[in-house]
Amino acid sequence: MFNSQYKEANDVLNYWFGGGDRSKRPKWFGGGEEAAKEVKDKFGPLVEKARNDELKHWENDPKATLALIILQDQFLRSLFKGSPTAFSRDTYCEELAKKFIQRETHDHLKFSAAARVFIYLPLEHSENRETQEMNVQLFAQLEKDCKGGEDESSGNVWYKFACLHKEVVDQFGRFPQRNKVLGRENTPEEDEWLNNLPDRFKW
Repeated sequence: MFNSQYKEANDVLNYWFGGGDRSKRPKWFGGGEEAAKEVKDKFGPLVEKARNDELKHWENDPKATLALIILQDQFLRSLFKGSPTAFSRDTYCEELAKKFIQRETHDHLKFSAAARVFIYLPLEHSENRETQEMNVQLFAQLEKDCKGGEDESSGNVWYKFACLHKEVVDQFGRFPQRNKVLGRENTPEEDEWLNNLPDRFKW
């Protein structure tokens, strides 16, 4: 049961996870402009509060912290796609994710498989090789934990994408796909890779 001070956090989680009903979940990845509009209409002001650090008290509650990650790691990417703002809270979200991994006040293993995906994704979005290695290990364990259950096929896909993200950062030390948006100059190697980008890296 959520404390009343976290009602808005609960609204975020109920929306994102369909209140436990898989059929009512929004499209998580690749929802496009329609999904972005829905998120903006429902949670635009809350995203802005999160960006301005007005929801820091949510960090005291594990479920509210997950909502904080979703607001800034997922909703921000949807609302500000093609803008540096989309990545502006990545470092903070990674810090929140690591609170769950450390298992002191927050514990990722107490959450559902679907929730664990979004706890780990800030690590997957990191341009640090060590963080990418940690992320792959977490998704490898999640894949094992999903075997024999309703999330088995999803677990395989989640692990595959974790490995693909690590592959890119291992090669370049960053995601070249972000360079244009972030105003970074491509290296010659990155130019060649981006001009012949394999489908598996077209996120």
